[in-house]
Amino acid sequence: MTADPFSILRIEDMLFLRVEVVNLRREGARLVREDPAAPALVLLQLPSQHVNESVLPGGRFPETVPAFAAGSSTLVFLLPDGQDGIDLTVDALMDWNGLTPTIAPANQPLDTPDEPTVVGGLPRTAIEFPTRVLLGHDHDGSAFEWSAHLAEPVVLDGRAELWHAELSGENGAPVHLKVFSVKAGPERTGMPLDRFVPGELLVRTSLDQFIDVDGTSLRRPLLADRFMLTPLGATVRISGSWPTAPDFLGLSLTGYEHIASLGRDEFVHTVRQGFLSSGHRASLVDITRRTYDDPGDLTSVAYLHKERHIVVDQVEVAYGANAGYDRHQGRQMPFRSLRLTDLVTPVIGPGEGAFWVTVGGEPYRFHATATDAEGRHVSLDLPLVFASSDALDRMAAVYNDPATADRANVGLGGQTVALAENPSGDGSTGMPVTSARFTLAPASGNPAGVLPAMVDAVARVPAVEQLTGLATETAVRLHNAYLEQGLDGQPTGAFLHLVDALPMNLSAEKAGGLAKPSMAVQAVTTRAGLLAPKFLGAAGDAVGVDSASLAQIFGGTKLLGPIDLADLLADVPATSVAELRDLGEDEIRRRLDGVSQELLPVPLMRFGDLLDGSGSELRYVWKPALKNDLPLLDLDGAALVLEATTVRSPDALSKSSVRGELKHFAFVFADIVRGDFERLTFTARPGSAPDVSAAGVALTFEESLEFVNQLREALPSDVFGPGSFVDVNTSGITAGYSLTLPTLSLGMFNLSNVALAARLTIPFDDKPARFRFAVSERHNPFCVSVSLFGGGGFFALEVSTRGIEQIEGSLEFGGNASLDLGVASGGVHLMAGIAFQMAGDSVTLTGYLRCGGYLSVLGIVSITVEFYLALTYHKDNGISEVIGQGSVTVSVRVAFFSKSVSLALERRFTGSAADPSFTDTMKLEHWHEYCQDFAE
Repeated sequence: MTADPFSILRIEDMLFLRVEVVNLRREGARLVREDPAAPALVLLQLPSQHVNESVLPGGRFPETVPAFAAGSSTLVFLLPDGQDGIDLTVDALMDWNGLTPTIAPANQPLDTPDEPTVVGGLPRTAIEFPTRVLLGHDHDGSAFEWSAHLAEPVVLDGRAELWHAELSGENGAPVHLKVFSVKAGPERTGMPLDRFVPGELLVRTSLDQFIDVDGTSLRRPLLADRFMLTPLGATVRISGSWPTAPDFLGLSLTGYEHIASLGRDEFVHTVRQGFLSSGHRASLVDITRRTYDDPGDLTSVAYLHKERHIVVDQVEVAYGANAGYDRHQGRQMPFRSLRLTDLVTPVIGPGEGAFWVTVGGEPYRFHATATDAEGRHVSLDLPLVFASSDALDRMAAVYNDPATADRANVGLGGQTVALAENPSGDGSTGMPVTSARFTLAPASGNPAGVLPAMVDAVARVPAVEQLTGLATETAVRLHNAYLEQGLDGQPTGAFLHLVDALPMNLSAEKAGGLAKPSMAVQAVTTRAGLLAPKFLGAAGDAVGVDSASLAQIFGGTKLLGPIDLADLLADVPATSVAELRDLGEDEIRRRLDGVSQELLPVPLMRFGDLLDGSGSELRYVWKPALKNDLPLLDLDGAALVLEATTVRSPDALSKSSVRGELKHFAFVFADIVRGDFERLTFTARPGSAPDVSAAGVALTFEESLEFVNQLREALPSDVFGPGSFVDVNTSGITAGYSLTLPTLSLGMFNLSNVALAARLTIPFDDKPARFRFAVSERHNPFCVSVSLFGGGGFFALEVSTRGIEQIEGSLEFGGNASLDLGVASGGVHLMAGIAFQMAGDSVTLTGYLRCGGYLSVLGIVSITVEFYLALTYHKDNGISEVIGQGSVTVSVRVAFFSKSVSLALERRFTGSAADPSFTDTMKLEHWHEYCQDFAE
């Protein structure tokens, strides 16, 4: 039967051991092996060897500090084979040189979690230091020995030396120890060791299966320069150092040092490998020291204080295609490299796993020098997240947390940064950047697992400033086309996307006078400048743009007044957009400069520095393909060119020149008149008045007014040639002619006061283009007389791009005859006329007859009779009205007496827009009968 446990207690030197035996029974004063074939063990249990004391925040001096004592430690010895027993005396039990210490075998787990010291069926030496960490002898075969205190206490001057047992290596070498088990328990915060260290100590010191990239084991033992156990606690100086583990293993601990006296910590130092959110390798260094503080009451108290630092192990990190980004080949990061100049931080705030590096409660800003795609160095300060190697999977969540989104915004102070990598190196992607906001993007090909990527930025985009004329900041992000394909892989070279679309409301003067572009641009490109987003596919591929999409892009863009330019634009095939990629810079410039007559279906807005260094230049050029679908304009074979150039000198002065040209087109006004233009050109240069010219203009009257063409012989061949007028002002262009024909007399026929006038108005605002033709005017009609008959009238026609605006005219004719017989005299007169007017939806038609006569006998009796009859038709807003008026006036004078009688009559007949039509009143069967009656 195995002997019962017993204790050894010696008050003088505080020795206290609890002794248990296995496979040993008591026979008198001796312990004898019970089963000769089974191992016999002596277990010596010591009191707690460590006190886990809380770390005190700086500036605090509490009366009590939370502390937790470790469990008991057990030294387990085997009786050597062949030894049948051991004397039951203190000397024999304390003579450990005659016993064999137990060692936990390599890579063998505990038999059961409930017995944290039993491995392979045998209890093993387990020294709990620090708290919950069970240390044992290393299995690498290194030499060691235990030396216990003498059997009798050492007393000098009435004082006894504290009992102790010391572990030492061969010839004073450090002892090799390992952690073979970690006891479970509630989590403790604010301790010298965070909760992750014990588990890593177990892996780093005990398990051989963790292999480095070169095939060697990553396991290293703890080295104890001093390791002494006492009844009051352990006095130790142990340390461990391990190589950097491959990142996929998730091991972060690389250094550990622990110094304690009588179970109380004096110095604890851990180094944990990890990464900063910038991708730099770094280490989290925790240093806990016991320092004497003066709380102000003339006493000194030794508290534990902890300092944390981040030490940068990798000074510079390269980004780009080879950095390991999962998508976009690293184009989402505008910097090609980042070099940190702060290699050791001040004391940082608390945090574990993955956390923002803070100092004094505020994010610590690491100073760094970044290099952009054009080799330009940029200075910046940026907050960073640190994540230990076992917490890399949590780094992105911490960095991208919306609650701390302001920390991901990095100020750049207006430094010029190339936001995209341009193989041409022409500097077109560089611009002053005020700030940039970053996120962490997956990078499975990088040890950190994530790398920074730009979300958006606030920058002064040169093309936007040139367009608006204002030094303004614009929110931008990298264009998806650039992210997917880079600059060379897409036709337009799009690299930025404006977060808010920019309305491009160029005035007609700045767009060439012929149009008023009002499209919204959102893409910043290297080949086309600012561009509407629909010219690019989702991944930057060239896509065709149909008329419906063009209407969305250029809806509201006006040509010659109210004509919507989108109605004239032909579909842009994908090949036309893709052509930009293949043209090359020289051919694009040829088309921009007008050397080549080929189209530019995509509007180009380009910005660059002048070759002579005198400033910068913004050019907007567009040569769209047109279709011929609008009735008001005949664009068969027409060509449109819109161009605006703005030059800004270094002193911020701006000079703009604009040009617009529309060739081979014609206005067709309601099938009444056609105005053909060979060329209409508008040019405005700094310091000079706008220059408008029109060439090859011909007017032709059609259909009901074709008879007017008979008068062309009296007109010059080119009405805008000599004798014509062109008036240019801020509202538009007015061009035309006015010609008064000489009086024509042919016998009894006389035609006088005939004036012909034509006027074409092309406005620069939203008003429509107008054409007005007139034969004399209302206030100055022409006159016609044939013998005793005479009359006159006028005619005016005004049409616009909206249709007929006004038609009016009048014609009247009559005669007058008289007879004198001496005794009696008299006369008669007769006048008839018709007047009409159409303006918008209002139509008025009036016809009248006026006749009368007089008779006088000897001047004593006279009679006068006058008759007037008028019929007016008026229609306005769909409401028709017929007005009939008539009057008869009779006057009689006899000597000195006269009497006049007048009778008048007026009748009105009003209809409505819903008046029935002839079809509504005639049934089909009645129609056949009606037709048959007329046929007979």
